[in-house]
Amino acid sequence: MMVARRTVLLVDDHALVRRGLALLLASDGRYEVVAEASNGAMALELIARHRPTLVLLDLSMPKLDGLGALRQLRKMPRRPRILVLSMYDDDQFVAQAMSDGADGYLLKDAMDDELFEAMNAVLAGQRYLASGINQGRLEHVSVQSSDLTAREREVLQLIADGQTTSQAAEQLAISPHTATRHRANLMRKLGVHNQAELVRTAVQRGLIVLGRTSSGRE
Repeated sequence: MMVARRTVLLVDDHALVRRGLALLLASDGRYEVVAEASNGAMALELIARHRPTLVLLDLSMPKLDGLGALRQLRKMPRRPRILVLSMYDDDQFVAQAMSDGADGYLLKDAMDDELFEAMNAVLAGQRYLASGINQGRLEHVSVQSSDLTAREREVLQLIADGQTTSQAAEQLAISPHTATRHRANLMRKLGVHNQAELVRTAVQRGLIVLGRTSSGRE
């Protein structure tokens, strides 16, 4: 009897990574890649359209990063299982991602050895942490919560990506005045007084993930 293949959505801003994952999953035969997304905003649209069983999710992406996507997916009544694939092994990011709704966290440099093990685990309803992550340390990490709105998170991520308030306003199709007000609200809520402090505090609290050009890590 033929077993139905599990449907998968790939979310990574590197086309080469998505292509490699798609080929790897196709060679296994148990999974069907139904769609690919290059950012979190696109991922949310495709998840609503295709209803995949599993999402393989990068953290560092433009427009809406993986943490932001996780927080929005958590509100879905029938959300897919989510396995984060990332280069970030920092305890704060791992703990934040798991708190925000990830079912598993796999380091990209361990994908060859652990990918299918991790996928099988999360699809079976289990939580999975990469073997290179110290679970004991995670128990002592303080996960931050915040009352940021979805729009404020978008503005925050664009500021962290190096965009000016005017550029963020243009990309989000809002007025510069509105973008400036969002930035002021962000500073007030995070208790900071300038843009450098805003970005640094947001990263420290695991609210955003810096992109490749800012962090040099992904």
